[in-house]
Amino acid sequence: MSLPSRRGRALAATVLAATVATGCGTHVAAVPARASSAESLDPSSARALAPIVVLDSSVDPPSPRPTPRHTPTAPARTSSPPARARSVTRHEVRGVVSTAGVRQWVDCRGNGPVTVVVVPGLGATAASWSQVYPALTRVTRTCVYDRPGLGLSPARPEATQVLDAGIYAHELHALLLAVGEPGPYVVVGHSFGGLIARAFVRDYTWAVAGVMLAESVAPYDPTNGAFWAEAGHQISMAASSAATGAGPDMGHLPLLVLSASDPEEDHLGGPTYGQPQWAIDLWRAQQAADVRLSTDSIHVIAHSGHVLQQDNPGAVIAADTVLVTAAETGARLRCSSLWEDHDATCS
Repeated sequence: MSLPSRRGRALAATVLAATVATGCGTHVAAVPARASSAESLDPSSARALAPIVVLDSSVDPPSPRPTPRHTPTAPARTSSPPARARSVTRHEVRGVVSTAGVRQWVDCRGNGPVTVVVVPGLGATAASWSQVYPALTRVTRTCVYDRPGLGLSPARPEATQVLDAGIYAHELHALLLAVGEPGPYVVVGHSFGGLIARAFVRDYTWAVAGVMLAESVAPYDPTNGAFWAEAGHQISMAASSAATGAGPDMGHLPLLVLSASDPEEDHLGGPTYGQPQWAIDLWRAQQAADVRLSTDSIHVIAHSGHVLQQDNPGAVIAADTVLVTAAETGARLRCSSLWEDHDATCS
């Protein structure tokens, strides 16, 4: 029996049945699959982030700046922070917003000159980030959301639709504009969310001030297979890879690649993905190669399984803080002794 079909059958049922409040995963129907019931959070975790400011209406955001579908040139770094003042107090926003033809639940809190945008992994909801989200909002303005059909977001209006990372990126950008978050953004993409983050950076580079790829799926990974699934819809992996521009080239945007010491494990001491050594080695090589997407980058390896934000929340919070500081000040990313305090190494 081929490896993809063996792993796909074992995990497809789990992910398709758990379209609400499952933990973040990477693959559904191909090696290396990255989803497991161990990542699920109690539904009360999702309710803890329930809307207090409900935005449940059709909102047409301002027209986004036209962007060609090619790898853009990264904006020039400056020594001055972005224009938005840190002292400005901004309202919390939590609720369901209708825009770009879908309805998505979003939570934005905190203050700061840049906005961190958390992009969860396959089948994951905002609840899977509940261990780190409050701390992230104390660093700067931070938004997390549920894609259509997941968590607190209603299902898509179409019964079946083939999706890709580029479509998800467009819907995310429209959502941010609709709730008054024009950027600059620090985009944090975990696992499959890393592909969405890459597509977002490719199309909206002019609005991005920094990027974190946390255990990100790589474009054109030969183990990806043709399709994954989320909330009852197929995801084209070929189209998702194409949407990233095979990277994308991030120029000199601050890029922090955050990897797990044990990517074969769902959680440390928990279930493993059953991958052969060659697939584990390929995953690690891809993580290391991601550093070359920008000329201003560092690679941090945290003691963790694939679900970094739950296994080593301190490292994720530290990575966010370092990246936001670089985005605000224009300082280059550097390795320091900081990472030793968070059971992580930096190169």
